[in-house]
Amino acid sequence: RDRFVFVFFLLTVLIGAISTHYDESFPRAVLGDGYVEMTLENIENGDPMGVYKSMESNSMFLAITFNNLKVASYTFISGILFSLGTLYFLFQNGVMLGSFQYFFAQQGLLLDSFLTIWIHGTIEISSIIIAGTAGVVLGNSFLFPGTFTRKQSLIAGAKDSLKILISIVPLITLAGFLEGFVTRHTDAPNLLRGAIIFLSLIFILWYFVYYPIRLSKK
Repeated sequence: RDRFVFVFFLLTVLIGAISTHYDESFPRAVLGDGYVEMTLENIENGDPMGVYKSMESNSMFLAITFNNLKVASYTFISGILFSLGTLYFLFQNGVMLGSFQYFFAQQGLLLDSFLTIWIHGTIEISSIIIAGTAGVVLGNSFLFPGTFTRKQSLIAGAKDSLKILISIVPLITLAGFLEGFVTRHTDAPNLLRGAIIFLSLIFILWYFVYYPIRLSKK
């Protein structure tokens, strides 16, 4: 299930990027005219990542964390709709991400945007994908009860998926902290920004891929 969710999300990101490649107005449709115009203005002013400095750090941290917790919760809870609700939220977020990243690439800012966005995005997007996995676990427990009754299977699936969701709450909080307090420092050395992204990725892979596999073998 986790592999399916990851591949599905990756395909939606590609859809967003390809759609932007062939239709330059596509980002306006998914990100909004206001955001696109603000970003273009920031680029003209020599501060393309200025959006991450638009709020005071504490306020941004709280707002971003609350919003991401809400998105993760919706992605999870909507899994009760036969997993289709979860897939819808994953599709929506994946297309936005693909369009968002490709939009910066079109402006000649692929590296700068990558080293800025993924400081917090590595953990944030991973958390959304994991929330999607929890939603699919919830939905599939009802769709495919196996030898259990649907009620028994749904209760067991709800318990398992809720544990997954709870596990990402600290990660979403950390991602909000990074976005509020660290991402805004766009003048930081590329090596430092790249190191934060790399270490974040290593942590996600260790905690959610390697460690569970090791435990299952034991």
